[in-house]
Amino acid sequence: MNKVVILVAVYNGEQWLRGCLDSLLAQTYSNVEIVCADDASTDGSLAVIKEYAAKYDNVKFIVNEVNCGQAVSRNRAFEVSTGDYVMMVDCDDFLSPDAVERAVEVLDNNPDTGSVLLRLVYRDCDTGREEEFVNKCSADTLDGEEAMRIALDWGIHGLYVARRWLYEKFPFDTSARLYSDDNTSRRHYLHSGKVRFCNGIYYYNRHAGSMTNNPGIRTVDWIEALVGLKNMLVEENQPQDLIDKIEFRIWESVVSAAGFYWGNRNALSAEQKRDILERIAAQHSRMEYDRLPLRLRLKFGFIPFRGCFGLFLWQARLYFSLRKLLRGV
Repeated sequence: MNKVVILVAVYNGEQWLRGCLDSLLAQTYSNVEIVCADDASTDGSLAVIKEYAAKYDNVKFIVNEVNCGQAVSRNRAFEVSTGDYVMMVDCDDFLSPDAVERAVEVLDNNPDTGSVLLRLVYRDCDTGREEEFVNKCSADTLDGEEAMRIALDWGIHGLYVARRWLYEKFPFDTSARLYSDDNTSRRHYLHSGKVRFCNGIYYYNRHAGSMTNNPGIRTVDWIEALVGLKNMLVEENQPQDLIDKIEFRIWESVVSAAGFYWGNRNALSAEQKRDILERIAAQHSRMEYDRLPLRLRLKFGFIPFRGCFGLFLWQARLYFSLRKLLRGV
């Protein structure tokens, strides 16, 4: 029976952690190893982890002395793990009882498959309302490159169980403090051979403290994560049209970040505004604009004005102001 390791990065998750760990321990698949990485939490998270590790032999943990971020925490947790198959679960989320069993069944029966996606269900913690993520593909099996292309358009999510060798060869990306899991899942899909789906459920809790509800100034981090992904694929000599697609996403993110700046500048400190503008300007200067489709380069709001960041920025201000006016917001 193959062992499944579940990596749980923890930072100030005391409120949710017991529910998460209880769901992992209640799996119908018995050969599960749980490795928690406490990322210098300042609440009672570490005490909860130690309590569970003392009670259950299959719960292990490591502790970061300083806050390192999810990617570093997950990589450290993986280093002390021994599972044949690997997955990650955020400390404020939980799994259906059969989630691991369903994924393992697919992996065991399909040696050509590197990754198996779970069903993703968003759960509102205030209302209890649930909404399932709908994959934008009809096939039940995807080639690795096809899966990555769909993931770049958010057509499939990034919650899955994968073979250990994928994590050994492609660990969590640390080029950006946030969104490294998106980069990692896309690389895993690309190199998986086949990507399949199962009926096990990952429940994603939405609450006031979750990342999806608090993008804030960190919107700009998405640019750097995409740049990191692009650089990795360039090093791997991946198809040029795939790299072009990522450059397209980078430019969309630059424009969105400029919109965030103009829409929130009155609420930002001088230091925050300076940081955002410096990071957007840096990416504006290093864009490979020839990779962008001509229709985008000529579209108002998205015209690069290469070599003239100030002109691009004022274009963004006018574009988002007009869009807000037309939408009546």
